[in-house]
Amino acid sequence: MLYLQIVNVGRFTSLLFSEDAFDRFLLHDASFETLYTTIIEGRKNEAFLKEAEKEEALSEPYVRWSEIRPAAFRLLQGKKLPVSFKTVLLTSPSSTRSIVQKSGFTGCPVSSLSINIQYRDQALILRTGVSYNGFSMDRSLEKYWDDSVLAFLSTKDIETAEPEA
Repeated sequence: MLYLQIVNVGRFTSLLFSEDAFDRFLLHDASFETLYTTIIEGRKNEAFLKEAEKEEALSEPYVRWSEIRPAAFRLLQGKKLPVSFKTVLLTSPSSTRSIVQKSGFTGCPVSSLSINIQYRDQALILRTGVSYNGFSMDRSLEKYWDDSVLAFLSTKDIETAEPEA
């Protein structure tokens, strides 16, 4: 599991809220603390969907970040920095399967790979995670996921450092 501080906060938040760099991810949940607090649950609301849409919703139960990003951007617009925000992004089920296969991991089933982003006190922290549907001593998938996220950050010119205590 990575636990990193993002050095160039402006560049990273621009990628997250203004560009499509994270659009392929699903939103598990997010919260934005400004003058008021907004909490977004990313799970699709089946009651809102038509019958024809429900089958697709079951294959990908969370909304894509691309669907929420414009609203999240509007929540943070203004002259003042937010007090905090937190965003938990997941790989799609098909991306999760592909990454697990590429990593060579053969342990228990995996439900998701995540990137947790938290901003508070003008510091931006990024954590990676793997959700297993069982127990495994094999950490090869975690290593592969961490390396993949680091490579992604590098291609986007995102600098990282060890978080301050």
